[in-house]
Amino acid sequence: MMSGESMTQGAQGDRSIPLYRERMLPRWWVWGIATALVSMVAIAYGAALGAAAGWVVAAAGLALVTALIVITSPVLQITTEGIRVGRARLPRHAIGTAVALSPEDVRAARGPGCDARLFVALRPWHASTAVRVDVADPDDPHPAWLITTRDPERLLATVAATMVP
Repeated sequence: MMSGESMTQGAQGDRSIPLYRERMLPRWWVWGIATALVSMVAIAYGAALGAAAGWVVAAAGLALVTALIVITSPVLQITTEGIRVGRARLPRHAIGTAVALSPEDVRAARGPGCDARLFVALRPWHASTAVRVDVADPDDPHPAWLITTRDPERLLATVAATMVP
């Protein structure tokens, strides 16, 4: 089975209870940059059209940016059915060994000479902590998944506890 295809539950999604769940939200500095950009636009509108217009643009801009950041941040979830990152799913039977990667290993896995067939779910704000999950399904075009996580040890413990046949 391919990681990008829908698995057992189809388009309805995975109905099993999550054992590990993490939304890959950006670090504080991404929020700061987004706030600064919205503030600059709001100040420009406020200077041109008045303070009320500036405050409206600031409120609408911050709401829009916050919604976009949250919506586009993928969710990493481990259930009894398998691993899910965003819409990609790796069923339980296809999960092989999982290992935490050091920052050097992460750089090597995504740098020059890396395996281009890897399924990569890395976010720039978390790219120093990741887990590599080998795919045990020979029909899957991805030999492994490279997944960003804030807590690689907890993720590995959950995979080890739930994915053992």
